[in-house]
Amino acid sequence: MKARMIEGGALTDKELVEAGKILFLTDADIYPNAFGSSENMGEVFPILARIENGLFEAENLLVAKDDKGNICGVLVGCNSNFWEKGTLARVFSQKGIALPEGAVDVENNYFVYESEHEKGDYVLCLCVAPEYRRLHIGKELLLHYLKGKKEVSLECLADNSGALAMYGAAGFCVEKEYDGYSAPGTSPVRVVRMIYRAN
Repeated sequence: MKARMIEGGALTDKELVEAGKILFLTDADIYPNAFGSSENMGEVFPILARIENGLFEAENLLVAKDDKGNICGVLVGCNSNFWEKGTLARVFSQKGIALPEGAVDVENNYFVYESEHEKGDYVLCLCVAPEYRRLHIGKELLLHYLKGKKEVSLECLADNSGALAMYGAAGFCVEKEYDGYSAPGTSPVRVVRMIYRAN
């Protein structure tokens, strides 16, 4: 299947809700702890997408759509963006939704950390909806995002062999492996930092 690539600035609020729900599936720790449910993430995502220069600013989004216009994958590509402490509490409050128990920990130890330590172009997250996996949507999103970029970094779960293979095939090389964000009381999660450099 060949997907159409759509820049995030062209998305409606309804499409941003769907993009948020897909991004919730990125991993088992960060987004579930930060947002509580895919419905919650979908509800607050349009607000996050309107935060100028924020991690999830609409201009940072690249969305893949199928031939019927359904969103099948989302990539968040940042460049020295920021995250302000208290953002999650503010957007959840605006929607009248209770802040999930793990949200402050994720915010302080992942989103703020990423915004302070990642400089230059980097992929914050990439997720393909389950029913569209194994159709090369992730690879299409990644290759589209890499066009014209000289250097891009990302982190990937060390045990995600499929994603590691996809990134490697796109020209990313492993730089190092280390403990990534883990929710309090859980075992450390190993992540691999990868770098892409254009020839």
